[in-house]
Amino acid sequence: MMKQDNLRLYAMIYNTTVRKLRGVELESGELDLDGIKEAANQVGNLSLRDMADVARMELLVFFQDWGDAKDMLVKGDVDVKTNLPGIFQSCRYTFFDGLVSIRAARDATTWLKRKKWKKRALKSIQIILGWVKKSNVNLVHTLHLLEAELAALEEKYSKAEDSYKSAISVATRNGFQQDRALSHELASTYFASRNDEYWRNYHMESCQKCYADYGAMAKVEQLSRR
Repeated sequence: MMKQDNLRLYAMIYNTTVRKLRGVELESGELDLDGIKEAANQVGNLSLRDMADVARMELLVFFQDWGDAKDMLVKGDVDVKTNLPGIFQSCRYTFFDGLVSIRAARDATTWLKRKKWKKRALKSIQIILGWVKKSNVNLVHTLHLLEAELAALEEKYSKAEDSYKSAISVATRNGFQQDRALSHELASTYFASRNDEYWRNYHMESCQKCYADYGAMAKVEQLSRR
């Protein structure tokens, strides 16, 4: 029975995430991520509990809720090394940790806070770089996107633009449609900060198309409202 409960909760994490992206309401009796996390705690499955938080972080990043995402990092509930060793979710969480840390460094109000968040971002980048060096080709595009965001933070504009282009190209080639969309969106934000309207609009239009093709209509609607 315990194994069946775990499998059911595991499936519900993905079902809930997909529904959120598509803008589909949960049906009566279905658990949201908080409910799944509570149920995982009740059966004593810490891996499932942290998987629910990885899914939450993914949604926060894709919907650009950077403040709540940063609060998750500060709270530090997810134990990647202990509860998510060697699985897909640990890679995803490390990727999101890096993106959120770079954004937190960008928004920091003091030099010390900026330094702290940048140091955390560099740690995530080094971890992913290590995985890439071990021939994990599915992480190459995430490394490029992190490098693009870091270069933008450091005002290394040529490096940033080359890395955004690489992130989009590799994500496209390897079939990561959601990450391709995210790369276009972050590139659009970058070019907006550079007052480059042509490339800002190009990447935003590409971003919306990618999210629509992925089926993330709730995200498309959010972008349309903006």
